[in-house]
Amino acid sequence: MERFASTLKPQTILLDRYDDYIAILSIPFYFWYKDSVPANVLETAFYRTLEEFPVLAGTIKTGNDSRSFVKIDKHNLNLPEYTDEFCSPALVRPAFLLFENGFVIMRAPPDVGGYELVFVMVPKVAKGMMESDFGAETSNWIMEQRKYDILIWGATSFTGERLVEYLATNAPVGTAIALGGRDLSKLQKVRTSLAAKHPQSAVSISNMDIVVGDSMDQQQMNSAVATARVVATTVGPYLAYGTCMVRACVEQKTDYCDITGEVPWVRQMNKELGAQAEKRNVHIASLCGFDSIPADLGCMMLAEYAKEKLDKPLLHVKGSIVGIRGGVSGGTLATAVTQIGANAKSVVESLFKQPRKTVSTGQSSNISGSRFKRSMIHYDRTLQRWQTFWLMSDINVMTVCWAGRVLEYGPGFTYGESMSTRSIVHAVAIAVGLLYGAILLAFSFTRSILYAARAIPRPGEGPSEKFTKRGFFSLHLEAFTQSDVFYGKVSGDSDPGYGETIKYLGESALCLAFDKDDSFRPGIYPPS
Repeated sequence: MERFASTLKPQTILLDRYDDYIAILSIPFYFWYKDSVPANVLETAFYRTLEEFPVLAGTIKTGNDSRSFVKIDKHNLNLPEYTDEFCSPALVRPAFLLFENGFVIMRAPPDVGGYELVFVMVPKVAKGMMESDFGAETSNWIMEQRKYDILIWGATSFTGERLVEYLATNAPVGTAIALGGRDLSKLQKVRTSLAAKHPQSAVSISNMDIVVGDSMDQQQMNSAVATARVVATTVGPYLAYGTCMVRACVEQKTDYCDITGEVPWVRQMNKELGAQAEKRNVHIASLCGFDSIPADLGCMMLAEYAKEKLDKPLLHVKGSIVGIRGGVSGGTLATAVTQIGANAKSVVESLFKQPRKTVSTGQSSNISGSRFKRSMIHYDRTLQRWQTFWLMSDINVMTVCWAGRVLEYGPGFTYGESMSTRSIVHAVAIAVGLLYGAILLAFSFTRSILYAARAIPRPGEGPSEKFTKRGFFSLHLEAFTQSDVFYGKVSGDSDPGYGETIKYLGESALCLAFDKDDSFRPGIYPPS
């Protein structure tokens, strides 16, 4: 302490009113218990903080022009009395000042002694120190202190608004939910309209706070996600609007789930942030919509059956969409356009490659791989129906095989997926129709014509609530071990892209918020 005081230089630092405003809205605080952090470590972190940022030892004052400033004087240091006694966070409800270089001053409110400085903590010093010494247990404690259980990002989108509605009517009583996005007035409109639509939940919906930010601004995303334990985001295309959010969640130790089908982007995030997320005990779950929850959880179910009931590894699962009815929203089409543009070659190859390949875990098995290879259009003897290309097959194949590697379903595990049709003519017509649809969506000129003709929805538009309720899907699964064949089924009773997807994302967020245990693997992984 004496070394710190001897090197201190007198100075005055002016503060902007914006510092007060933004910090009170979005900056979290950490109050360490003696039981969580040994006293000597906490005290070391405290004095390291002061040495790195001497302004924290200054006194907050107000000038004649009503502007706040911090005065630093080594002969009149404004230091808190250090103690390592246990203290409940309920006893201290601090206000904050956020400075440009990211540190925080915590002050007590007027009813406990005015705005004198009572404690300081610098996240990049003390938080980093805590991570290396104490790991997941203290990290989980931090998340429990967040203001919100779930932050719904993109709450004004077609899917986002329905996610708010789902959680408002299905989340446990007392769940703290916030609505997030870039447009305050639109967020307020969503909150008002849903409160009017659901009188029984009107109070809880009206009490949902609003968090405003730009998905392309890293600093704003850091501030937004730091308020919540879990972020559920519907803002796509994720390649364009999701990267800052995932980076922020890893940095702020906030769990995350989304409904992207952009597997290349998910791979990019895993390569960039996977190891860091695992180290920081953060759970990043992408692909939590219709692509790829049914296929992913369905195969996990079959792998568990093979292991527990048959005592054998799972080698292959063949999935077939045997029935489906659903619509599409403008936001989904926008994501599809991004995917087509980024992967035009693979889209064409997916439609015409022969024979149809399955992705392997990379391990070898004793069974012939040719047993599971099939053409894009083929006849399924089990279902006794012709099969054709299924739009989500490549996404689901990559996701399921990724999960198979992580969860060790079996050596050389593979997955394939197709769509059942009425006849070979129907199968060919669907494949050709998908190809032409991809071509029309790939060019802005043809998209403009389709928008003008109302043939496709614009961003923010989608199927009606009545149509959504009439939707359904059924996924038939045929599983193989070395010597056994058995079957599974995953089905939904609403529009798969909206009714089911909203359900899956909402339940994923609730699971991360309330059901997480030691079996949850930190890092960036498939939903299973």
